[in-house]
Amino acid sequence: MSDIFETRIVEQEKIQFNHPLVIGGFAGMSGTGFIASSYIIEQLSLHQIAHVKSPHIPPVSVFIGKKLRSPFRIYSDEKGELLVLVSEVPVDNDGMYEISTAIASWLLKIEPKDFVILDAIPTQTISTKNTVMCVANEEKLKFFTEKGIDTAPSTILVGMTGAMMNECVTVGLQASTLLTESPTNVADPGAVLSLIEALKKAYSLTIDTEVLEKSVIQFHSQLKELMEQYHKKYTSSNKSTPESMYG
Repeated sequence: MSDIFETRIVEQEKIQFNHPLVIGGFAGMSGTGFIASSYIIEQLSLHQIAHVKSPHIPPVSVFIGKKLRSPFRIYSDEKGELLVLVSEVPVDNDGMYEISTAIASWLLKIEPKDFVILDAIPTQTISTKNTVMCVANEEKLKFFTEKGIDTAPSTILVGMTGAMMNECVTVGLQASTLLTESPTNVADPGAVLSLIEALKKAYSLTIDTEVLEKSVIQFHSQLKELMEQYHKKYTSSNKSTPESMYG
């Protein structure tokens, strides 16, 4: 039977891995994790070394950097010390088990020092704090707490994040998830910045966030201006001021 219906990791380049830190960001209710992972790839000039092939991934092609690419890709630095997994399209529910199993099996072979998934808690408001919290086992919770990152309250992880965390527990692969609040109806650069700052703090990564910081300032400035315009409009019309977009 053809392997067209098999879920597997297709390696385009063989490199020597050195117990890498692995970061994951998957498409979901919020694009925060994917955007944060993509920002890291760009800022650190990582290159694609593999992709996930599966009939459960929508048959789309992504055109980036003048190249056609698979929507579920794996990137690495030159030393094999940092890997980033990104998925730009949601995976169907029936395929999450297969894909998470394939990824976890592949990761076990390269013996990563840590696997951290970036994701968001969906909200209806825009936060000005974007506190980052961690979901992990007791050992890793202690590690993140010592780095100033609090433990998340009781929560249920869904989508690829939940599938990956569940599979990692099953096969004994160290895995954690960093979460921050982010609205589902708008891309919040503040949430992306908070996740990356937490990663930098926990793993001493050198990632330039100047572009993101400027985006956050501009984003909140535009929202403030918008709310002021609404306030003037509704005040002059003797209508009640709409509820703030900020949480």
